[in-house]
Amino acid sequence: MSVALGFPASVDEITAELLTTIMSARTPGVVVDDFQVLATKYAGEGVASTADRVVLELQYGEGSPTDLPTRLILKTMLVGPHAPPTMYENEVRFYEEIRSDLDLEVPREFGCHSAGESGNFGLLMEDLVARGARFPNATEVVGVPEIMSLLEQLARLHAQFWNSPRFTSDLAWVPTPIRGGMASIFTDFGYELVQSQVDQHPFKQELIAPLGRSVRELWDLLTKVREEQASLPPTLLHGDPHIGNTYLLPGERGGLLDWQLLTRGSFAHDVIYLIVTGLSPETRRTHETALLRHYLDQLHAAGVSNPPTLEETWVLCRKASLWGLVIGWLICPPANYGERITAENIARTVTAIHDFEAIRAVG
Repeated sequence: MSVALGFPASVDEITAELLTTIMSARTPGVVVDDFQVLATKYAGEGVASTADRVVLELQYGEGSPTDLPTRLILKTMLVGPHAPPTMYENEVRFYEEIRSDLDLEVPREFGCHSAGESGNFGLLMEDLVARGARFPNATEVVGVPEIMSLLEQLARLHAQFWNSPRFTSDLAWVPTPIRGGMASIFTDFGYELVQSQVDQHPFKQELIAPLGRSVRELWDLLTKVREEQASLPPTLLHGDPHIGNTYLLPGERGGLLDWQLLTRGSFAHDVIYLIVTGLSPETRRTHETALLRHYLDQLHAAGVSNPPTLEETWVLCRKASLWGLVIGWLICPPANYGERITAENIARTVTAIHDFEAIRAVG
């Protein structure tokens, strides 16, 4: 469970006592005697998106469990909210209420804290570098087998919550495509935020020009997609599985990071966003059908007795590709990941929307 305490606003305010309190809620008996701050990565530096990250080296006291790693990552907010507090709350609740039920490749968590509306939060996680992880982005080459592994992770997640009755009980808090969490914020303010970003950054204007649609038109099309997805049988979604929110392990195995946009909705949302941002357009065109088949096979193997057909999946994915452009990257300030990564993601999603004839499919 999360710890009801105030969290520091600077690295200097982190204490061994605080780390002990956070970790002991998850691992009774642990005592942090001392620690060192090895590195700090702030949101807006092009490395971290909406949260700061502090790399810690911990020294445990006598009697502490012996299987705890000494190097952890503290995901937190040190210099004020970088995003609406609901995003931080969403990820903490994922680790508190859902993570333990999943047999997925997701970072191990060692304690968390959220203060709700203040946006104040802390999340202690394993340092994936210790397992040889690398962290890809859209400017790097990612292999098709690695994308297949990530699709397998999504299929297992989706299958476990396919049309789950838990969405009317303990998981009723999970946002839908149009209501709750960030969905409500997108509904109320999304268009203005996207238009502001496009107005501020000429490279975004140039990249979407081939679509021949205004921001208002793209937003209205996306609104139709979100409403349709809200009417479909839901499953639990990662919500934001662009390639930069994944990690790749030796042996072409993949895992999923950053659950701040966790939601429930159509499986196609997750699937197409990963494929489009993870592969160059040329590679995607060659392998997209095989990748969708692989996902559907994995969905069936994971327990969905009557999965969608390939044709049904293709139609849903064509439409769902609009989210990755409009909310995924047009709304994202370039400072979050840097202009080069932002531009490549926009270029890939624009190309996919053109290839898929997504606007015609929605209209």
